[in-house]
Amino acid sequence: MHVNQEEIVMKVDIYKSATSSNKYISVKAGADISKVEVPDPDYAKLIHQTADVEVDESQGHVHYDAALIIKDIEQHGYHLHHVKRNFS
Repeated sequence: MHVNQEEIVMKVDIYKSATSSNKYISVKAGADISKVEVPDPDYAKLIHQTADVEVDESQGHVHYDAALIIKDIEQHGYHLHHVKRNFS
Protein backbone atom coordinates (compact mmCIF):
# COMPACT_ATOMS: atom_id res chain seq x y z
CA MET A 1 0.00 0.00 0.00
CA HIS A 2 1.34 3.45 -0.94
CA VAL A 3 0.34 6.46 1.15
CA ASN A 4 0.85 9.95 -0.21
CA GLN A 5 1.80 12.40 2.50
CA GLU A 6 0.61 15.92 1.94
CA GLU A 7 3.51 18.34 1.76
CA ILE A 8 3.17 21.17 4.24
CA VAL A 9 4.52 24.54 3.19
CA MET A 10 4.09 27.70 5.23
CA LYS A 11 5.25 31.26 4.60
CA VAL A 12 6.65 32.97 7.67
CA ASP A 13 7.85 36.40 8.74
CA ILE A 14 11.03 36.48 10.82
CA TYR A 15 11.82 38.98 13.58
CA LYS A 16 15.00 39.44 15.60
CA SER A 17 15.15 40.28 19.29
CA ALA A 18 16.28 43.88 19.79
CA THR A 19 18.05 42.90 23.02
CA SER A 20 19.59 39.53 22.14
CA SER A 21 21.30 39.26 18.75
CA ASN A 22 21.00 35.47 18.49
CA LYS A 23 17.27 35.19 19.24
CA TYR A 24 14.68 35.18 16.46
CA ILE A 25 10.97 34.48 16.25
CA SER A 26 9.01 33.24 13.24
CA VAL A 27 5.27 33.78 12.82
CA LYS A 28 2.89 32.98 9.99
CA ALA A 29 3.36 35.52 7.19
CA GLY A 30 1.14 38.54 7.71
CA ALA A 31 0.41 37.73 11.37
CA ASP A 32 0.15 40.66 13.78
CA ILE A 33 3.34 40.26 15.82
CA SER A 34 2.02 42.62 18.50
CA LYS A 35 -0.60 39.98 19.40
CA VAL A 36 2.03 37.25 19.98
CA GLU A 37 2.85 36.71 23.65
CA VAL A 38 6.19 35.08 24.45
CA PRO A 39 7.23 34.50 28.08
CA ASP A 40 10.90 35.34 27.37
CA PRO A 41 11.42 39.13 27.87
CA ASP A 42 14.08 39.14 25.11
CA TYR A 43 11.19 38.95 22.63
CA ALA A 44 9.37 42.03 23.99
CA LYS A 45 11.03 44.34 21.44
CA LEU A 46 11.52 42.98 17.93
CA ILE A 47 13.15 44.08 14.69
CA HIS A 48 11.58 42.85 11.43
CA GLN A 49 14.16 40.82 9.51
CA THR A 50 12.40 39.32 6.50
CA ALA A 51 8.94 38.47 5.18
CA ASP A 52 7.29 35.62 3.29
CA VAL A 53 10.06 33.06 3.84
CA GLU A 54 8.87 29.70 2.55
CA VAL A 55 9.28 26.86 5.05
CA ASP A 56 8.75 23.47 3.40
CA GLU A 57 8.85 20.42 5.64
CA SER A 58 9.46 18.11 2.67
CA GLN A 59 12.83 19.80 2.09
CA GLY A 60 15.80 18.76 4.21
CA HIS A 61 17.50 21.68 5.94
CA VAL A 62 20.83 21.62 7.73
CA HIS A 63 20.23 24.72 9.88
CA TYR A 64 16.62 24.26 10.94
CA ASP A 65 13.79 21.76 11.35
CA ALA A 66 11.00 22.95 9.03
CA ALA A 67 8.47 20.47 10.44
CA LEU A 68 9.09 21.77 13.97
CA ILE A 69 8.75 25.41 12.87
CA ILE A 70 5.41 24.68 11.20
CA LYS A 71 4.17 22.62 14.15
CA ASP A 72 5.10 25.32 16.69
CA ILE A 73 3.43 28.07 14.65
CA GLU A 74 0.27 26.01 14.23
CA GLN A 75 0.15 25.17 17.96
CA HIS A 76 1.48 28.36 19.60
CA GLY A 77 1.40 31.04 16.92
CA TYR A 78 5.20 31.34 16.84
CA HIS A 79 8.51 29.47 16.73
CA LEU A 80 11.59 30.63 18.63
CA HIS A 81 15.06 30.36 17.07
CA HIS A 82 18.45 30.60 18.73
CA VAL A 83 21.02 31.00 16.00
CA LYS A 84 24.76 31.45 15.75
CA ARG A 85 24.62 33.54 12.58
CA ASN A 86 22.22 36.09 11.10
CA PHE A 87 19.57 35.35 8.47
CA SER A 88 20.35 37.22 5.27
